Amino acid sequence: MKRDMELLFKQRLEKSKIIAAIKHPKSIERAIKYKHNLAAVILMTGNILTVKDYVKVLHREGLPVILHIEKIGGLHVDHYGIDFVAEYVKPFAIVTTKSNVINRAKAKGIFVIQRIFLIDTEVYDNLIESVDHFMPDIIEIMPCRVPDFIKKLSRVSPIPIITGGLLSTVEHGETALKHGAIAVTTSNSDLWKSGLIHH
Repeated sequence: MKRDMELLFKQRLEKSKIIAAIKHPKSIERAIKYKHNLAAVILMTGNILTVKDYVKVLHREGLPVILHIEKIGGLHVDHYGIDFVAEYVKPFAIVTTKSNVINRAKAKGIFVIQRIFLIDTEVYDNLIESVDHFMPDIIEIMPCRVPDFIKKLSRVSPIPIITGGLLSTVEHGETALKHGAIAVTTSNSDLWKSGLIHH
């Protein structure tokens, strides 16, 4: 199942460079409507009672689900929380800002995306220094409007990079892709609809 979903994600990434960030339950239907323009979805809504059903619905539509575990109501992000996600919710992947979560998630066989907020050059310098010790499968750089840093990082990182945040036009997305990102994440459903962001 995990390998099938990983393969599906890679195949969808070849066709589309957009990952839809779903912040409200009502956006699930919209993501399904435009699923042919999307590589995957990042689920940032729901709680421990509803999240499994959301994941099921999206997976049934052929959309790999990346669960933002820090945004799920009632989910405590510790060993038990990760085990609950791996064994009960069963998303394709998780996204987290917490580096201590990564090892546990990887041990449970979960594909991991680490979200990093590039707020200043110190964060970037620390990232470059630690890139060889990184464990995630993908790094997500926030915001996407830092193409020079994305370009520099993509040249030294063995880990693929996606980017999101402050993305409001097709041009923003395409600039990020030209500078080394493999995909962009956005909650802007007009961009899901257009499907115009391409490499």
